[in-house]
Amino acid sequence: MSVKAAGGDAAGSGEGSPFDDLGVAVGLAEPLAPHTWLGVGGPAKWFCEPVDVAALGRVVKRCQEHSIPLRVIGGGSNVLVPAAGFAGMVVRLSAPAFSAIAVEGTTLQAGAGAKLVHVVAAAVQAGLSGLETLVGIPGTVGGALVGNAGGRGGDIGDTVRTVTAMTADGTVVERTGADLTFGSRWSNLDDVIVIGCRLVLEAEDTDLLTKRMQKRWIVDRTEQPAGVRTVAMMFKDPHGSTAEALVTQAGARDIRVGEASIHGPRSNYVVAQPGCTSDDVRLLVEQVRARVRERLGVELTPQIELW
Repeated sequence: MSVKAAGGDAAGSGEGSPFDDLGVAVGLAEPLAPHTWLGVGGPAKWFCEPVDVAALGRVVKRCQEHSIPLRVIGGGSNVLVPAAGFAGMVVRLSAPAFSAIAVEGTTLQAGAGAKLVHVVAAAVQAGLSGLETLVGIPGTVGGALVGNAGGRGGDIGDTVRTVTAMTADGTVVERTGADLTFGSRWSNLDDVIVIGCRLVLEAEDTDLLTKRMQKRWIVDRTEQPAGVRTVAMMFKDPHGSTAEALVTQAGARDIRVGEASIHGPRSNYVVAQPGCTSDDVRLLVEQVRARVRERLGVELTPQIELW
């Protein structure tokens, strides 16, 4: 975090921050590239890692009062930040209050900031099934819930019973039952800030679960780019096919924009080479999507979230 703006002038310029009186550490012009897998993009005007729910609520409410755009960043695996940055508040739920994992019986409680792989491991160690096939999915629990992370072995939404979230005015709410809807790579949680969840799993032999998790991990490693860090999946798989197959069939694997290119072995991944910009990535994704549309008549849905 670059400059603190809690109870002081913004960057020493004499200009007050809208968050000065909240008792919350707020960074100014925080570089966002290091918070994303692609490693590109400009800074956030304001950046905050609140220590608890109360602090988060104060920041969220203040953003609403001043009409300040607000985004939450988790693992950053599917985020593309514009080169100009984000002219609002970016919140990262990295504090212990948002990353706790607790198991009681067949119930697992997890904070939105907890890494999904840690939650999967905790469930397997406790002899609980339902999450082990998610072991290869990057990111945090919050992002996994909003995007209903999953694959051939099932989705996280299948196990969710309650989600604790915060509305735009800073109010904490519980969503359960009919208030929760999960579909293929989406949920109805995109209008709130996810704080945590309660998952109900099934008891199973720990050794069997461990073997199943390890097998899934090996399979996922073969299906995802290896040896490169600055990568991101471009598109969601449409019903009845895969985005990778469609990109290949459309002859889009050779498309390159600046220093952004398609990962050779995995054609649904974009690679940001040294010197790559956000515009390079955005234009490449747009060109690949257009090529698939023109040649195959299929409209791919981006997996990358453009801020």
